[in-house]
Amino acid sequence: MMSRQRLLRGAGLFAAGICLFVAFTYLLFPTGRINGVIAQVLADQGLSLSPDARKTLLPGLYWNKPQLSSEQGALVRCDRLKVRLELLPLLAGRVLLGAAAAIGPGRLDLEYGITGAKAMDLKAEGIVLSDIPFFKTVLGATAGGILWSEGIVRRSAKGLNGELKLEVKQLAFSGVKLGVFPLPDVNDLSSQGMLRVTNGRLRLESFTLQGEGIYMRLSGDIPSGNNAVSQPLNMTLEIMPKPEFLEKQKLVFMLLTKFMASPGVYRVPIRGTLLKPVVQ
Repeated sequence: MMSRQRLLRGAGLFAAGICLFVAFTYLLFPTGRINGVIAQVLADQGLSLSPDARKTLLPGLYWNKPQLSSEQGALVRCDRLKVRLELLPLLAGRVLLGAAAAIGPGRLDLEYGITGAKAMDLKAEGIVLSDIPFFKTVLGATAGGILWSEGIVRRSAKGLNGELKLEVKQLAFSGVKLGVFPLPDVNDLSSQGMLRVTNGRLRLESFTLQGEGIYMRLSGDIPSGNNAVSQPLNMTLEIMPKPEFLEKQKLVFMLLTKFMASPGVYRVPIRGTLLKPVVQ
């Protein structure tokens, strides 16, 4: 009995020691240095984040109305963003960061495991695409719809593996232009697909977009990692319009004639980068 009590007491003291060490390290580490590191990492990719982060009461950072931008303009903005170090997993020897973002009426929750088998656990719901400036900044487009996503990525000796399910309700976009080529304007599409991570490589698998008079399918490799924004895209958009839809937007499809793979099927190669996608 005494041995068990000593063991429990020792475990409790060890846990308390870890918590105190983390707390003191966090309190003594200047916020300015943290913001400087974040700014440098983003600057290496041609990105910036404003305003600066502030510390929370528990080990973590807080941004009020943050905006991620490139030289082209705003890409993503939130109402609130919090990143925190999870203390309970730390007691078990696992370093886990939790992030929560409020984007309009929607929410994104992310757990990122720096150590351990589970690398990422993501849940997003109710995110309105019109609240994300990326579409206007990068594609010159007006976008609408409500995004839902969830998935888990695990870590192994071969790298990261897992999948993220995607769904957008009432998807609509207009004015999309990739380089010199426009895409057809569409409304009220049902869309769903999957992002699959295989040995650290990210691929969009058959993201389907279906509506009245048209069916589209987007797939291909997506850059990931520290230099994702500058790595080349390798994606394909298949467009299958019905005759009445084609007739309504015949000018767009005349410009896409060179990509006609068979009657009524257009296979459009998307290259460039995430921030400058083009049709080639």
